[in-house]
Amino acid sequence: MYQCKPIAMKRIPKKSVIFIIFFLCCIQMYAQEAYFDEEDEFLYPDFTVEHLHDETAPDDVILPFIFNGYLYSFSLGNGTPLWRIFIGGDLRNPFSVRSGTLYFYDIYNRLYSMELSGGKLAWKTEIRSEIIGKPCIYEDLVIVSTQKGTIYLIDSDNGRVIYEYESKGEMSARLNLFQNLVVASYKNGQIVAYDIATGAAEWMFTAGGIINTAPVIEDGRMFFGAWDDTFYVINAVNGKLIWKTYVGENISRDFMVFENEIILFFSKGQILGLNRYNGDIEWVKYFVNIEFNFNYFAGKDKFFIFVPELIAMDPEDGGTIFSYKERAFYFYKEMLFENMIEGKHRLTDMEKLEFLSDVYFSVNTYPLLPPVTEKGELSYFVADDSYLYVYDIEKDFFIVKYKLD
Repeated sequence: MYQCKPIAMKRIPKKSVIFIIFFLCCIQMYAQEAYFDEEDEFLYPDFTVEHLHDETAPDDVILPFIFNGYLYSFSLGNGTPLWRIFIGGDLRNPFSVRSGTLYFYDIYNRLYSMELSGGKLAWKTEIRSEIIGKPCIYEDLVIVSTQKGTIYLIDSDNGRVIYEYESKGEMSARLNLFQNLVVASYKNGQIVAYDIATGAAEWMFTAGGIINTAPVIEDGRMFFGAWDDTFYVINAVNGKLIWKTYVGENISRDFMVFENEIILFFSKGQILGLNRYNGDIEWVKYFVNIEFNFNYFAGKDKFFIFVPELIAMDPEDGGTIFSYKERAFYFYKEMLFENMIEGKHRLTDMEKLEFLSDVYFSVNTYPLLPPVTEKGELSYFVADDSYLYVYDIEKDFFIVKYKLD
């Protein structure tokens, strides 16, 4: 009977065994890394800038806005978009501008620094956690927060994360800046002010409900509402309560702060006017079949609502100052009169139609996202008719109506 003889095995040195195991682990790790790189490339694609128009004047006003998943840069001088980049969705104004530089993020929570006029990318930083609210700019820092509660301090020159600190829980509203403090609002009703340099909590205030609308800080006071049907005003220096008012409904929409009044908006067509200094309810207005979401913006000593026709209202008493359609028609008639006095040719029906639609146009549709205000001089938005509208707050008149593809 044939028998197999055992083969004599040489003992493998212990160091060699360790090396082999390490080598095999490296191969496996490399394979996993390569797999994840491919997965990241599929799940987190890079978006390129599409240049639409290159010419800009040195004093041109450039307006960024979101439409149909793209971030656009619009030249007011040319009356056309300059460039656009796909960011993956209609995020709620996820950008801030300083000195011609646009800081924004996409749906993959990547923070960008880009030249506003030319669309040239300076840097891109991966946050990899859901960013909430628009970026804040403080000296040479870009500050962003995540829904989980982490606050990131990022070098505005190169995108490097300088410092990050964990905060007190999940956030539900954007950050605010006041002096050397970054002020964060949380779902648990807490508002905490952190020293930007150290991350140390300087003061804390606790409301009775969730805070999910961005507070407003003016003249050393912080204004905000919560889901305990209450509106609060606290001292932004030390977090001490100044006054609070029960308003009878959760505050879940952006509000406006004027010189003497605070204007609150609610879902079922209700608008409330509070006294800025003591919180007294001064007036209430109701609009039938209107739900206030993004369909309002602040003007100079007035505010505007879409019903869907645009109406200007007085913050002191909630009265209607003017209907924009009537105001536009008034200017149109004035133009016709001046045209005849100057002895120019009488306008044809086609010319009249062009004036009414392109110059003295009215708006009878709703904004898709909250209107953006530029330096208190312009307010602009894209409406659900796919037009970009730009309103001159000083002149109380629309100056741009541009059809987007």
